[in-house]
Amino acid sequence: MNKKIIAYLLIPFFVSLAGCLNGQSKTKKMFEEQLNAIKGTKPYQDIQKSANENINQWLAAGLEEVQVLKEFNWKVDDAVFFNTQKDRAYLLLLLQDKAKDAELDYVYVMYGALENEKWTIYFVSLPNLVFPRERLSGDKHQPVPLAELSRLARQEILKGYYKGAAINDEYVEKAYTEELRNRHAKFLNQKH
Repeated sequence: MNKKIIAYLLIPFFVSLAGCLNGQSKTKKMFEEQLNAIKGTKPYQDIQKSANENINQWLAAGLEEVQVLKEFNWKVDDAVFFNTQKDRAYLLLLLQDKAKDAELDYVYVMYGALENEKWTIYFVSLPNLVFPRERLSGDKHQPVPLAELSRLARQEILKGYYKGAAINDEYVEKAYTEELRNRHAKFLNQKH
């Protein structure tokens, strides 16, 4: 094929790729600025505290679906994806499997809703993200660093979090359904 034709075909591809990467970079920067601005606020501190306290209480109470966390190094990520009213949010639970033969690490997407002036953390019903260790680190038994799990999960949530330069409330609020609340009630009644 003629080199000029190949060049003409590749130029739009690289321009398009650069535009996508630039858009992701702008979205990431916008979120990082937003996150830095809210970290000291009461809604941010309250939801983070509630998430950590709830998980520890659920573990202590023997709730079935969280017992798996005993087999993981886990951390509630500092990223909180609030709606504009700051009464609904997505949170990320970063998980590194402790098993010697483990080949996967995970991020659980959790949901927070301010109900009667108190944060309710919903642990079940949202998608979990799965990350193969070998693909990310080249070693199938080397855990994916928590910072990398955070980066990858944030990237996934950010795909729908903004509409233009504004928070997409519909994206944040669509998870808050009757089904979510019903599954959470069932979750709270399941002992190990």
